[in-house]
Amino acid sequence: MKKVAESLLIAVLMVAGCLSAAGAQDWQTLNPNGLQEYSLTGISGMPDGTVLAVGSGGGSIQLSGTNWQPLTSGTTANLNGVWCSPEGAAYAVGNGGVILRYQGGAWSPMQSTTTVNLNGVWGTPEGALYAVGNGGTILRLQGGSWVAMTSGTTANLNGIWGCTCTGLYAVGNGGTILRLRSGKWTAMQTDTKANLRAVWGSADAGIYAVGNSGTILRLQGRAWQPLLSGTPANLYGIWSNIDEGVFAVGESGVILRLQNSSWIPMSSGTGANLFSIWGGASGVFVAGSKAYMLRLNEAAPSNSAPTGEQK
Repeated sequence: MKKVAESLLIAVLMVAGCLSAAGAQDWQTLNPNGLQEYSLTGISGMPDGTVLAVGSGGGSIQLSGTNWQPLTSGTTANLNGVWCSPEGAAYAVGNGGVILRYQGGAWSPMQSTTTVNLNGVWGTPEGALYAVGNGGTILRLQGGSWVAMTSGTTANLNGIWGCTCTGLYAVGNGGTILRLRSGKWTAMQTDTKANLRAVWGSADAGIYAVGNSGTILRLQGRAWQPLLSGTPANLYGIWSNIDEGVFAVGESGVILRLQNSSWIPMSSGTGANLFSIWGGASGVFVAGSKAYMLRLNEAAPSNSAPTGEQK
């Protein structure tokens, strides 16, 4: 009986330890005061630790040190995406073809060549800059001017990401994924019709796309394979690096973290829709509705090597 009791005690302690690790609250709320009327839909940062977030109604905020400061964007259009360059400049895109450039602590408008809603912006290490939007719109900055590229699709494009090691990818409605090769955008095969909202990756963690109804895809060789997310929620953002791991964020406060081969839900402490996630020198941040801002605590459990499990 004593041995049985000891075995039961050990089992209880092991289960309790697992539940504690899985249920640990690792996100700190950093809601900026007075900005709750904005939904923050894009976030990015610079090497010096400056973090920029943009959102509805032209809302824009900046984190310098430990203080969030509102920034005047000069527009009331919804801003849907932002990207910061290693050189200290930043670009934001939004509804009605709005494109802004940030430098020296202020936003200024850029001449746009479209009036469609622009949903994402990304720059490459080589200095090329791209924006994607509705109706298959893709723009490239060339010599100070934004030039339209042929995308080969009329689907709304919602996100763009890329690096030297993997190439450049754009994702959109109806399961659309495009890849830029030799200056030409070509469609990639997917087995989903879900609207894809974001794409992100790295040479270490792999490349992932997320979208509606809990859709998560991972690029395996030349094919996109579905992963079991464990949630029916729409997923709006994806981010990864080798140190922190892979995260996906979405509606109603959903945050998932890839551990071994499973996506594990994290407690965000909010029911707000979470639209974007980014990490850098200042930490890992999530931006959402009602100016909700979360930061990953340093005490968060470390992520095991991500692999991803196919359905």
